[in-house]
Amino acid sequence: MEVALIVLAVVIVLFVKGIYDRKKYIKKLLARVDYAYGKIPQKTLSAEKSEAIKYYFKQHQTPYSIDDITWNDLNMDNVYNLINSCNSAYGEEYLYSLLRTPEISDEKLKERGFLIDVFSKNRDLRNNLAAHFGNMGTMKKISVFEYMGSLKNAALEGAGIHFFLDFLFVLSIVYIFITPAIGIIGTIAMLIANIFTYFKFKTKVENYFVIIGFIVRSLDSAKAITSTECEEIKPYMDRLRSCIKEFSGMRHGAWLVSSSSMNSSDLAQIFLDYMRMLFHLDLIKFNLMYRTFLNKEKSFNEIFETIGLLDSMIAVASFRDLMGRNCEPTFTKDKTITADGMFHPLIEDPIPTSFTTDRSVLLTGSNASGKSTFLKTVAINQILSQTIYTALAKSYETTYFNIMSSMALKDDIIGGQSYYIVEIRSLKRIIERMNEEIPVLVFIDEVLKGTNTLERIAASSRILLSLATSQSLCFAATHDIELTFILENYYKNYHFEEQVSENEVIFDYTLREGRAVSRNAIKLLSILGYPDEIIESATEMAQNYMNTNEWKVY
Repeated sequence: MEVALIVLAVVIVLFVKGIYDRKKYIKKLLARVDYAYGKIPQKTLSAEKSEAIKYYFKQHQTPYSIDDITWNDLNMDNVYNLINSCNSAYGEEYLYSLLRTPEISDEKLKERGFLIDVFSKNRDLRNNLAAHFGNMGTMKKISVFEYMGSLKNAALEGAGIHFFLDFLFVLSIVYIFITPAIGIIGTIAMLIANIFTYFKFKTKVENYFVIIGFIVRSLDSAKAITSTECEEIKPYMDRLRSCIKEFSGMRHGAWLVSSSSMNSSDLAQIFLDYMRMLFHLDLIKFNLMYRTFLNKEKSFNEIFETIGLLDSMIAVASFRDLMGRNCEPTFTKDKTITADGMFHPLIEDPIPTSFTTDRSVLLTGSNASGKSTFLKTVAINQILSQTIYTALAKSYETTYFNIMSSMALKDDIIGGQSYYIVEIRSLKRIIERMNEEIPVLVFIDEVLKGTNTLERIAASSRILLSLATSQSLCFAATHDIELTFILENYYKNYHFEEQVSENEVIFDYTLREGRAVSRNAIKLLSILGYPDEIIESATEMAQNYMNTNEWKVY
């Protein structure tokens, strides 16, 4: 009797401690998510995790998804990292896919804008949801969606073999009381057999235990979320509640497969581990959970997407707060872009830019004057407008585009392709899309700079002309001032200027109408200390060419 009371007391203490630890953990989560809101995310993604996050996107690409060239040209991984304050793996993967999938209508964008507005205004709501998402946690090196897909290919023998081994084990124990000699021998034999087969089968499926445990933890957190009372997000709570009901059998007894140390003592875990080895409890439960998951995969995908949407929209609300000046874009049917006070999210203390154009733009200016940054600023704001319904500007008016670029290209040494070959292949993929129903918004930095001047101007002028006269809007930066004259009937000219002093070149990064008239390449050589004879000779040659349109022959 005394032993029973002691055991009962220990159980009660562990239960109370579990409740206390749970409340303490949630309180800590609430404080963390509240502090992190509106600040630069501190998480650092490993190379493996950065690659894993792409999986969900790769399974849901559309004809208008941002391709790898454009994504890399614009340093969108860094933009994603700046926005990604998501607290769950679902939110991280959903946000990445969302940023690479521009919308071409306003239905989903209006929904996202509504949720962002709700979370921006309701601190308690977003903190409560974010804490529950944080309880789900993230995966360090793997994609949740990828592992959920791989569950379908798990090589399972079924639970029957484990039930049969348990039956023989229990039968041998019973025989100890009937025929002790046979019972003891049988028990020892089954003990060895059960432990051996346990590790044999466990090795095959152990990796899947991680994702099953994560799924169960997600279901528990999702169930807790559904108790949230907020009329604005009621449809999402109803959707989660409906889907979670289908997994009630999967959640019950899930601690046999994966239990949290927060709810159990170390001794309890050790005892449970032995019970798992002897009776294959986790393998049996895993098989049953596996069957449930396969039968309800569609419902779980809906849970994934609902949680992913809510978590990512909280992250976007935080991003808007971090950026300060931002707006919801206005979409029109006209192929125009008008921006007031637009800026780049990755630049500290950026210079706001304003412009309007209903035709393609040719951008000129000296080296390092801001041409490439301007192209990226427009492109990134267009992507953010068509994905998270956010423009970093006082106002931003545009239409729906298929967004493509050809900017930060490199030689393909491994593939044996020169810069020029890489460049013309990149441009060709854009030309092939320029007459589709959805107009293409094109960004080109230094078109055909991988070849000689004569052919570059001839070919690039025709390429740019074909883009300007098609279902496209093209923003191109160039050092070839000749193009601003050849294409002035089709391209609107803008430029950047600089102030040159004796020892430095100062840029104001202000966009101005018209073509550039200043140059700084030779001046930069002088500032960096090149020999005077080189500077003087180069200056003389340049001036002579400007006067005669001919190069001096040595």
